[in-house]
Amino acid sequence: MLLAISVTQKFKAQLLDTDSASLKKRHLFTGAPVIFYTPETRFGFGATGVYLFNFKSDSLFARKSTLSLGFAFTQNKQTIFNLPYNLFIKNRAYHLYGEVSYYKFFYNFYGVGNGMPENFVERYGVEYPRLRISALKKIKKHVFIGPRYAFDKFRLFDLDSTGVLATKSIRGSEGALVSGFGIVHIFDSRDDIFYPKKGWWYEFVFYHDDPVTGSTYRYNRVTFDVSRYFSFKENVIALNAYTLYSDADLPFFQMAQLGGQKRMRGFYEGRYRDNNAIVFQAEYRRYILWWLGIAVFGNVGQVAHRYDSFNAQYWRYTYGSGIRLKISRAQKLNLRIDFAIGNKQLLPYFTIGEAF
Repeated sequence: MLLAISVTQKFKAQLLDTDSASLKKRHLFTGAPVIFYTPETRFGFGATGVYLFNFKSDSLFARKSTLSLGFAFTQNKQTIFNLPYNLFIKNRAYHLYGEVSYYKFFYNFYGVGNGMPENFVERYGVEYPRLRISALKKIKKHVFIGPRYAFDKFRLFDLDSTGVLATKSIRGSEGALVSGFGIVHIFDSRDDIFYPKKGWWYEFVFYHDDPVTGSTYRYNRVTFDVSRYFSFKENVIALNAYTLYSDADLPFFQMAQLGGQKRMRGFYEGRYRDNNAIVFQAEYRRYILWWLGIAVFGNVGQVAHRYDSFNAQYWRYTYGSGIRLKISRAQKLNLRIDFAIGNKQLLPYFTIGEAF
């Protein structure tokens, strides 16, 4: 059976067993072909394999740790190789997760800030290896905290010779090394990971890049991402708020961005970007059959050069609707097909799991 799967850490890290017999096995392996579609990639094809296991110190029905290997190639001649890992140690008293990956992508660049002409766009290529390590400790029910290390080495290519990136006037357009440390704080009281109906989820991250740790630039980034879920019978309301704050000028590939399959669907990823951002999202979800659901959503967001520069003039809006096809009844895991409108343009999304 051909599965439509986005090559994302969220899917592979949270892949659980679907029956009681498999739950009793400490070591399992599963694999599947991959198909997905986003405006940034068009169709992508590949495969993924996931090794699920428990440590000997875990209880028999503890959440399984995962090691995954995935690759994909897209119609836009993009390449993805990634090895995400998600380790739950001592019955999730400790949580170690991250990825080792390589990406070769082509993106549209629409400039920085709110002052660019609406028809401005140039294409660029970027390739980079990536390393992410987060090590969290459970300090009380639903609460986790710990350090994070991030590494990327960006190399840009195929720049438009008449574009602004080729002039090297945009911070980061010469390529750069990202190497820094941060602190992560997570609260998670959701009743389900893939299709929550109630509860809270938030993540607070403070991250610092510095030449002392090998980075090209020095800056701080603070992000806060919070979601709240309500339900009445089969009706679910999901709310999300996200903000990024920086006290310095970031390289353009580290800036806050509006757009993509997760935040402000209806805009191409990076349609608006700057050092700071605020985004609000709301979505109504409901199953009309056990295997078929619907969703209606709306989003509003804004980017700004400095956090005190947000104003009513530059709020951006997107909205849309979609259907959900349940591909795992036990896990409540959905195939998501969304159509979103932003700037009078309709964009489709075909992937796994909810946007938030």
